[in-house]
Amino acid sequence: MRGIVSLLLAVVLSMGTVRAVGAMEAPAASGSNETLDLAGELESYLSLDEIESGFRELSGQEEFSFSDTVRGLLTGEIPFSVHDLPRLLAELFLGQLQQQKQMALQILVIVMASAIFSNFVKIFDNSQIADISFFTMYLLISTLLMRSFMTMNQDVVKTCSAIGRFMQILLPSYLVTVVISAGTVSAIGFYEITVLGIQLLQLLIIRLVLPAINFYLLLLLLNQMTTEDHFSRFAELAETVIRWVTKTIFGIVVGLQAVQVLTAPALDSLKNSAFQRLAGSIPGIGNLLDAATQTVVGSAVVIKNAVGVAGMLALVILGMMPVLRLLASILIFRLLCALIQPISEKRMVEGIASISRGTVLLLRILATSLSVFIISLAMITAAIRGK
Repeated sequence: MRGIVSLLLAVVLSMGTVRAVGAMEAPAASGSNETLDLAGELESYLSLDEIESGFRELSGQEEFSFSDTVRGLLTGEIPFSVHDLPRLLAELFLGQLQQQKQMALQILVIVMASAIFSNFVKIFDNSQIADISFFTMYLLISTLLMRSFMTMNQDVVKTCSAIGRFMQILLPSYLVTVVISAGTVSAIGFYEITVLGIQLLQLLIIRLVLPAINFYLLLLLLNQMTTEDHFSRFAELAETVIRWVTKTIFGIVVGLQAVQVLTAPALDSLKNSAFQRLAGSIPGIGNLLDAATQTVVGSAVVIKNAVGVAGMLALVILGMMPVLRLLASILIFRLLCALIQPISEKRMVEGIASISRGTVLLLRILATSLSVFIISLAMITAAIRGK
């Protein structure tokens, strides 16, 4: 597989060289205009429309245009208003709170009814009736909470799958710019580490960690069914394993990417410098060939940075709404715990707090999945500045 990728990347690099030779015959223009014009020509090698259609299919967003964002970044335009960003995030967060309001009101009414009924039963000194009433109300609240949690869990699974799929769509076009701007060593290294991150996302996070969070939450809810503590240590063990796995995935992918961006561009620069000195020594056309190569490389760096920044923005948009939903749910669950603590049983409060703890783990998983690829794109975009 490595050999096949090397061959394909070498072919792309040769296409860039052909463009450089063709550029020598064109009329000379100003440096910035020449770079932008050649950047527009190099853009034809990229599947921006395919990336945009894939992003819209995965996210359902029509407002964000990947191709327009790339073209705007090529001219130095910021694709969004920085001043309006806090207001937009606040509106989205309040909208998510509004969606969760009905579920919170239902739980609050049930808890208040349970507290009133429990105090009324204590008058008759009948513990069996009190236990039955608690179990009935607790199971009803647990059903509502689990339904809400499973919805959030499926949302996280869908978002993580969309992140992996988007990186698969973005990777081929981004590799073209990395090959032309740096070389095959940097491109192959970024490709292999990104594919490793996608595989870890699919195999460990989606198939192992997220189901483990469901098991962890089930232990916490079952532990409140009796007055004795039976499953808290088991739940702590499951939580520890989940946190270790997410940190390990983050450390492996980001650590390998850091090593890659520290070594691979230097190797490419060494090989390219030798090639440029050899080409520059050719009598007659050496200087022209060197100037044309520098123009192609500069244009490829501009394209690479634009595609990388647009990819990071697309990842943020993919995860923004699920993250806001999880944050709104955590706030509501903790607000419910604060409101019902003075009037309700401790086990009821701990049951609702368990959902909040499970939601925090979901948020950690989603944040890890996003940050792994955003940091990888940021490192490779910032590290490679040309041959």
